[in-house]
Amino acid sequence: MQFCLMLISTLAVSHFASIAYSQQATERTPAQLSEAREQWRMLYVGGKNIGYVHNAVNTVDRDGRQVVVNQHASVIADTHTKIMIQTEETIDGDVLSFRYQVQNRPSITTRKEGRVVDGQLQMKTEANGRVATISQDFPLDVKGPAYADRMLLQHPLKANETRTITTFDPRSAKVDTIRFEARDYENTLLMDGTEKRLLHVVVTHSITPTLVFHEFFNEEGESWKTTVPSQDMVVYTTSRETALKPFRDLKIP
Repeated sequence: MQFCLMLISTLAVSHFASIAYSQQATERTPAQLSEAREQWRMLYVGGKNIGYVHNAVNTVDRDGRQVVVNQHASVIADTHTKIMIQTEETIDGDVLSFRYQVQNRPSITTRKEGRVVDGQLQMKTEANGRVATISQDFPLDVKGPAYADRMLLQHPLKANETRTITTFDPRSAKVDTIRFEARDYENTLLMDGTEKRLLHVVVTHSITPTLVFHEFFNEEGESWKTTVPSQDMVVYTTSRETALKPFRDLKIP
């Protein structure tokens, strides 16, 4: 299950680009992309619904500056585990700060938070009651996950197109190079048993090079389904009500 948590965390961080958006247009303006948007997803491993994921992006005003707040939460039912990630970025995609936290019952908690100041990443990590602080150079050309999200929504992938995005991974506090290799549109089976014609995109990450993700996007750049065949994992985009219904009585940290 620990590897499954790492996998879900990687999925969460590196697939903010999959956040659903309500506008039905292939080219979106900066104003449209700054609107609040969210996505609910259901997690299946071995055919079993093990939990859910909630992603949200919102642009707020901080002392006269527009800041993009990128939030993620995933809940794993069997282990009563909650993973929370938040990044704050400028409109241009520069990382301002991040927080990453994993809560396991009864009391195991891992926290990592950092802030970029004058080209330096100042970070504090807490695990098993121990606290460590570090400061390291932060690459100027590396963007936050919300920026990668906006770029893919503004310019959706096309069949047979390959694209690479370099972004920041809050979980590992490292640079992650994401490669998107679009194949073609194909009939894709969804959670409710229906089929939808979606673009099959193979996704790999430099931080987890042995894992291969298969994303299925519509023409607007919205992900409807993600699979990780090597882990027998499937993630479906759905409504809030559907995602939460099986876990109404679940007690989480």
